[in-house]
Amino acid sequence: MAVNDSAMSKKVCSKCDKTAGSFSCDGCQHSFCLKHVTEHRQELVSEIDIIEQNHDIFYQDLLNQAQKHDEHIIFNQIYQWEKESILRIEQTATDARAELQKILDSIIDHGTDSLNKISSELRRARELDDFFETDLARWNEKLKLLRTEIESMSNNIYLINENAISCIKFIEVARKQTIKSPDAKESSHFSWLSDVKALFDEFSEKSSLAKSGKKNSAQVSSKKGSIKIIDVNNTDHYIDIEHDGSTKKDQNMTGWMIGRDVNKESKFIYRFPDHFILKCRSKVRISSSSKTSETTKEKDKNLLIYEDTQFWNTGSYVVTHLIDNNDEEKDSTIQTSPSSSSSSSSS
Repeated sequence: MAVNDSAMSKKVCSKCDKTAGSFSCDGCQHSFCLKHVTEHRQELVSEIDIIEQNHDIFYQDLLNQAQKHDEHIIFNQIYQWEKESILRIEQTATDARAELQKILDSIIDHGTDSLNKISSELRRARELDDFFETDLARWNEKLKLLRTEIESMSNNIYLINENAISCIKFIEVARKQTIKSPDAKESSHFSWLSDVKALFDEFSEKSSLAKSGKKNSAQVSSKKGSIKIIDVNNTDHYIDIEHDGSTKKDQNMTGWMIGRDVNKESKFIYRFPDHFILKCRSKVRISSSSKTSETTKEKDKNLLIYEDTQFWNTGSYVVTHLIDNNDEEKDSTIQTSPSSSSSSSSS
């Protein structure tokens, strides 16, 4: 309040129209006499009391609301999503374990059946006393190849996780645009479960890469060392292996093998001949017996014939493995169609 002492600028009281002792209110811009200025001031005090009461009531409401956050309907929806997602994950894991057990059992059954056949041959040969050095060598080779085959089948079990993200729908919490208070910040959207989502980002990226690839192309998924697969041709039934020269030394391929999985089942294993040398910066072709003429066999020194098969086994998903004499995979080529062939590799 401010007192106006100038006689020339005296104003009448807005309550009683008197001019005696006029006071001006800077808030409402009205003038009051001494009596009514006191009443006006009391009115302002009463109004601020009401505002403080409303403030305290609102503040208490917020505190009560904070204590009941877990009763919000969205929390129930999040819980339901969490419960359903966990059930899906548990079911997927259960199915995967069952499938793994089935595969492992089939490997054991295959090994047992093969050993029983060899056992029958040994027993019959002993009973008839009809065996020679060539028979012993043949049985030893069978046992050696069978052991290698069983180990390869066990080592080549893997998880396909490209579709891991598809069984769970990610959720996030957002709020609609509303009337803002003067102090409200611009942010009106925030994400939940980002940590969980990050766990699946790698799978999602792999899935996108897989979908963007050409269906009839083969991809070399791994390469360790200087020896690599450069071509797998299922039409002419051959596999090309190359020494890239990075070691600057010839490679003795004794004990090296080529394994082939067709639709997740091991189909054949080719063992390189003992003392076969793959020279630095050279190639060798492993061909099926049906696709190679006798003349070619005699002339081409960089050609190896897989006599035990006439055709490569093919399918919708074929993996060709190059394994060294320490049973370590040095390269593998994945093909997604029967007629595809690979012609490139990645370091």
